[in-house]
Amino acid sequence: KSNKHRNYELKGSKTDKVFNALGAISAAVVANAPCLLPEMQSTLRQPVVKNMRKALYVQFTVGLLFYYGIPIVGYWAYGSTASVYLPEQISCVKWVKVFINSSVFLQSMVCQQVFISPIHETLDTKFLKLEESMFSRENIKRRFFLRGFLFAFNIFVAAAFPFIGDFVNLIGSFALIPITFVFPSMVFIKVKANTARVKKKAWHWFNVLLFSLVTVATTVAAVRFVIKDIHHYSFFTDV
Repeated sequence: KSNKHRNYELKGSKTDKVFNALGAISAAVVANAPCLLPEMQSTLRQPVVKNMRKALYVQFTVGLLFYYGIPIVGYWAYGSTASVYLPEQISCVKWVKVFINSSVFLQSMVCQQVFISPIHETLDTKFLKLEESMFSRENIKRRFFLRGFLFAFNIFVAAAFPFIGDFVNLIGSFALIPITFVFPSMVFIKVKANTARVKKKAWHWFNVLLFSLVTVATTVAAVRFVIKDIHHYSFFTDV
C-alpha cells in the first residue's frame, strides 16, 4: 500500500510520547530475546568464551541490521501511519506475504522458548516420571500434552486480549529487563566483591541502579497502556 503523503510527525502529547518511548524499550527487549540462543548454543563446545564472542559479534552487526533496519525503512516508507505489524501494509505477491508471516511466526516461537524454558522445567519436574528416561514413551507422551496445553492456553489468552501487546510490554518491563541487565551485574558484584577493581564494581553498580530505574519507568508505562486500552476493546475483538 503506497503512502505518497507521508507524515513523520509523532502524534500525541509530550506525556504520550514519553510513555510510548518507554513502551518501545520493553518491546525491543522482548523482540531481541532470540539473540540469546546463539549465546547459549556457543557454550556447547570449547572454547566457550571465544565462541560466545563470535556469536555476539554476529548479533550486534548482522542482527542489528535486520532488527532496527526494517523499522527504520518502514517508518521512512509509511511515516507515522506505519502499522505496529508492518507486514500488513506491504503490497506484494501472495507467496512473499506467506513467507514473511511464517518467518514472524517462527521468530515468535523461538522468542517464547527462550524465556518459557523454566516453566517447561517446572512442569516436567512435577508431572514426568523422573525414574524413567526423558525420551521414554510415557514421558514423551506427557511432555506432548503439557506443551500442547501450555501453548493452547497462550493462544487463547492472546486471542482473548486484542491488546495482548500491552501485556508483552508489561512482561518485558518488570521481568525481562531486570533479568537481562540487572541480574548479571548483581551476580558479578556478589561473586567478585572482594577481588574486582573499584572501576568495575562502580560500573556494575551503575548498571544495577540505572536499569532498576528503567524497570520501574517501563513498568509504569506498560500498566498505563493496559489501563488505557482496556476501556476501548472487548474480548476476542479481532477474532
